[in-house]
This record gives sequence, C-alpha cells and structure tokens, in this order.
Amino acid sequence: MTSRLLAVLVAGLSLCAETREKVPDIGALWAADWSGKKLDHVMSFYTPDAVFFATDGGRFAGVSTIRDFFQKTLATNDPTIHTRRDATEQSGKLAYESGEYRETIVSGGRSSDFEGHYLLVLRNKNGRWLIAEQMWTGGPAQH
Repeated sequence: MTSRLLAVLVAGLSLCAETREKVPDIGALWAADWSGKKLDHVMSFYTPDAVFFATDGGRFAGVSTIRDFFQKTLATNDPTIHTRRDATEQSGKLAYESGEYRETIVSGGRSSDFEGHYLLVLRNKNGRWLIAEQMWTGGPAQH
C-alpha cells in the first residue's frame, strides 16, 4: 500500500511539473516587434489595465494610453532594441521578468545609443502571459 501511494504522489508531482507552463521570454518577443515597428503586435502583449513606466519617469496607464504614447514615439523614431533576460520567476498566475537592454534610436537622421534594465510584471490570462506592468531604467550607452 505504501509503494502504491508513493507512486501516485510521484506521478502527481510529475504531472504538475509538466503542466506548469514555462514563462516565455516576453522581453525578447516584445523587442522584436518594437524594432519592427509592429505596433499591433506590441500591444497584444498587454493586459487592458497595463501600466508602462518610461525611462524619463512618465507613467502611462491603460492599454489605449500606452498605445497612443507608443504610436507617437514610433512616428518619429526608428528603434532597434535587444534585450537579455537575466531573471524570471512564476507564482501561480503572476510572474516577473527582468533583464538588460541596448537600444539604438534613429530620429531625424541622427542615431543615439541607450542601455539599461527592464522589469516586466506578467499576468496569465487564459493560458497566455501578458504584461501588467513594465518599467525601464537607463540612459545613453557608455561606450
């Protein structure tokens, strides 16, 4: 009886480990779409009540406010951003991702390089990880 109970427990734990979905590298997916100026794809990563914190201290709440800010930003800038995820952790329907980024922005024929860190707070909605809060730090790249 004891070995049967142990087998059931081990099978249950294995099943739990297999069904716990891995948090995808949202930062890298977001960066690819941002660099491609694919605004609709970028916005598909956000919850309706998301909050975006810009490097200059600006706070944009709600997906329509974030979209407006991004649309204005992309209208005058051509970004190329690369992220490197350093950490991710999950607990139930919440997760976070943090890492580093390097970005080149071309605006008005002038190129500027930036670097810093990012933090994403993610929420699982219907099996999909979405950005609930996003924060960037940083400034001009130190060459």
